[in-house]
Parts: sequence; C-alpha cells; structure tokens
Amino acid sequence: MPRRWDLICFDWGGTLMAEGGPEELPMAQWPEVRRIDGALEVLARLEAEGERISIATNASVSTKPLIGKALERGGLRRFIENIFCYTDIGFRKSEPQFWRAVQARSGLADLSRVAMIGDSLEQDVLAPLRHGVGRAIWLHAGVGERAALPEGASQVHKLTHALTLLGH
Repeated sequence: MPRRWDLICFDWGGTLMAEGGPEELPMAQWPEVRRIDGALEVLARLEAEGERISIATNASVSTKPLIGKALERGGLRRFIENIFCYTDIGFRKSEPQFWRAVQARSGLADLSRVAMIGDSLEQDVLAPLRHGVGRAIWLHAGVGERAALPEGASQVHKLTHALTLLGH
C-alpha cells in the first residue's frame, strides 16, 4: 500500500508518552514510563502501511538520545525514523527554522505532505500549519470541548481516532 504522507510527526510528551514524572529529570530516567493509550497500535499500523514516522518535540530537559531511550523503554522506538527536538535543532516548533530542519533532514521537497499530531493546540497544530505543514491533528482529551480550527486542522479525543483522519 502506498503511503499517504511524506512524513507523519508526533509530539512526544503528552501525545505518545504520558507526562507526570519528576520534572527535573529526563523521562528516560523516570522510575516508570507509560505510553499514551493507543500509541503502540497507531504507530504499528502506520508503519505497517508504509508511513515514515518521526518525533517533533519542544522537550528541553531531554536530549535526542534520552528521548530515544525513553521511547525504547515504552516500546515505541522501533517505529521512529527521526527525532526532531529543540535540544538538537535549537529552535521550537513555533519557529520556522524548526520546520526547515525537519524538511532538510527528512529530504522533503516541501512540508505540505507532512502531518503533525500533538496535544498542544499552539505548538502542534497552529504553529506547524503557519510554517507549511499540510495537516495537523490536535489530541485533546477534553471530551465535548471543541475549538475553532483553521483549514488543515482537526481535533480528536483519542489517539486512535487520528488514524481515520490520516486516511488509514
């Protein structure tokens, strides 16, 4: 099956991995790490259908290797092609330089065939769309709450619901 996107980016904390550990420690060093419900299922299905999957995160306590270690502990690392993080790139998802780095390091002609999924309306939906990302999905667990979203954006309450919006 041909892939539908040139790249699918997921936020890390709060989207694939549960937050709530000691704030002063990188997640890889927490006594326990947990996946968000549906994370393993979503990544496995996207990988099986040929999609390229990466992490796009503003994490500032964890470095790229530590993010990889936390993903490994959570059983998700094997699905991730690249980890794009603030500590490595030096820019946040709200800045165009972050997305230029994603584009260059992924060998993409443009960002219009990139999808971004995350739990922050501003950082994972609005900012990526402003910088050329073609599709953004807001993982917002607030059942019943709806936000007015721009074209190219959607809202889901469960991570598994993003599969349908991605065409899977």
